[in-house]
Amino acid sequence: MRRLLFALFIVVSLFGYQSCNTEDEGPNNNAVLGTWRIIEVQVSQQQLAQFSPSDEDIVFMFTSEGNFSGSTSVNQFNGRYELDGTTLTMLEFTTTEVADTPFAISFYDAIAEAQVPDETFAQFGFSFESQNLILVFGNSGRMVLELQS
Repeated sequence: MRRLLFALFIVVSLFGYQSCNTEDEGPNNNAVLGTWRIIEVQVSQQQLAQFSPSDEDIVFMFTSEGNFSGSTSVNQFNGRYELDGTTLTMLEFTTTEVADTPFAISFYDAIAEAQVPDETFAQFGFSFESQNLILVFGNSGRMVLELQS
C-alpha cells in the first residue's frame, strides 16, 4: 500500500534546470512530438507486462516547447521534458492524486522506477519499433506508446 501511495503522489521536479532549446538539438528533437497512447507497461519487478484494457486510455502529448501533458482514466499529469540523443528526461512531473485503475498504477510505478536515485528527475531511453515509441527504464522496465492520429 505504501508503494501505491508513493506512486500516486509522485511529484518529481528539477529546479534550476534549463529546458532544452530545440533549435540546437540534433535530428531527434521532434522524435516524440504528438499524442501517444500507452498500450503496454512493464516495471522491472513484474513478471508480466500490463496491457491497456480496451476501455482505458493513458495518453501523453509532447510539445515542441519541451512540455508534456496527459491523463489516465481519472487523473491529469503534466511537466517538462528534454531529449538528448536517445534519452528522454522528465525534468518535472506532477499529477492529480485520485485513486486509479491497476493499469494506471503500473504507469505511475514506471515513472517512479525511472526516477534517477538521489535526483528529482526521471530518465528513459527511447527508441522506435513498428512506429511505436518504446521507453525503457530501470533494470528491465519498459512502456510502449502508440502514436495517435
